[in-house]
Amino acid sequence: MIRIFTVLAAAISLTACGGNPDFAEGGDIVTIHGQIGTVDRGPLNAELEPLFRAYGIEFDAACVMPFASLADMEQRTIRVAYPQGSETRSFSGPLLRDVLSIAEPQGGTLTVTALDGYQRDIPLSMVMEHDVILAIRMEGDALNIGGFGPAMIVWPRDTDEALADTDDSDWVWGVFSIEVRN
Repeated sequence: MIRIFTVLAAAISLTACGGNPDFAEGGDIVTIHGQIGTVDRGPLNAELEPLFRAYGIEFDAACVMPFASLADMEQRTIRVAYPQGSETRSFSGPLLRDVLSIAEPQGGTLTVTALDGYQRDIPLSMVMEHDVILAIRMEGDALNIGGFGPAMIVWPRDTDEALADTDDSDWVWGVFSIEVRN
């Protein structure tokens, strides 16, 4: 557990020292792996990628998404109360289904992992049926590590009647890994 907090503290300090709120020169912020058809990077290097190792994530190939690539995609904005019952905020980013389409998912379930170790299994069909976004901004500012960043799954529950009664369980913030599996 101490190792995980050390890794997170290092990531936060590197982000803070960078001074770049949009991570324009940073590395990849979300890695999509598992049963995908498009890959643009090789296997995990456990020695140089300790966060994946700390959470038991392994892969032989992946599709990576830098902030700039996500920001270049068509942006959608969702105004919604998050956490549930709090004030309404504006989140923006590409549709998650558009992000996933780049990786060509071959499975039916997404296992989304956050920086704090939270993992959530989400049916791919839910993402495909609803205008869910992979938010990279809130109120126009980049989602930073230490807040909800680097990315967050945001559901349009205030405008999509089918999602009106959903709780916050699938609202994964601090997203850095999405595994596609059966």
